[in-house]
Amino acid sequence: MATLARDGEEDLPLVAAPVPLDEVLERMAARIDALRHTRDDRRIFLSVYATMTSAIHRGVREGRFMDPAWTETLTAYFAALYFDAETAWEAGDPDCPRAWQAAFAAAGTRRISAVEHALLGINAHIVYDLPFAVATTMVARGDVHEGRLLANVLVRRRHDYEVVNHVLAETIEAAQAVIAAESRASAMIDKLTLKLDSYAAEMMLRASRTQGWHNALALAVAADEAERDAVRQHLDRVACGYVQRIDLTQHLPGRRVRAAMSRWRPPFTAVFDQPPPTATVEARR
Repeated sequence: MATLARDGEEDLPLVAAPVPLDEVLERMAARIDALRHTRDDRRIFLSVYATMTSAIHRGVREGRFMDPAWTETLTAYFAALYFDAETAWEAGDPDCPRAWQAAFAAAGTRRISAVEHALLGINAHIVYDLPFAVATTMVARGDVHEGRLLANVLVRRRHDYEVVNHVLAETIEAAQAVIAAESRASAMIDKLTLKLDSYAAEMMLRASRTQGWHNALALAVAADEAERDAVRQHLDRVACGYVQRIDLTQHLPGRRVRAAMSRWRPPFTAVFDQPPPTATVEARR
């Protein structure tokens, strides 16, 4: 993956420069169309993600942020990480983050619900990717000076980060509609629970993004590669732990029942013991 250099070092695994959000959304739409054409379940998370990215783009245009350019840069870097991970997966690159390996491998497996597909993608992208995107944006926009974050700048960044939380909360129903379009079960659950799952989804997003903020600060001020690796390994462990929690079959009572279900549908974590696939013949764009 490409990196963004700081003080002569190659620090954070991201593209060198962001692209306008109009172009990001166009790329997402083209990719969703391609995945839908081949009935690839990766379209489920990406459709949800595109819905949220579009909402942030509207927020930037409407002036909801103290520093709209910073939020746009962050959103573009964040999207680049998704495409980097997908490219790495399709190329058989072992550097593809393990949480993404689980999400992409699940897309080729039957008997997995649309909700699980969406959650696997959300986990990989928010729990693992987001801290790298925020830290790289801070470095790229000059927020880090000699390994330190200025307090007044940090307050502004945190404000806009929290505004994104509100924007995402406003998109939950639209995101649910995307998932429901892929799964009758999800639509039925929405009706039965009287949308209580909307509240749970908002709380999950806020908790994950709060955790992501703290990890981003640690990455931004890390003194060397050893410190960055410590944060990276922590993010990997946390995201992979959530992969197991998302797997509904792993919550069934009884070890024998879970073992039997594993033969019917392999656990999401099974991919961690396997290498990524070789490059696929289906074009990425």
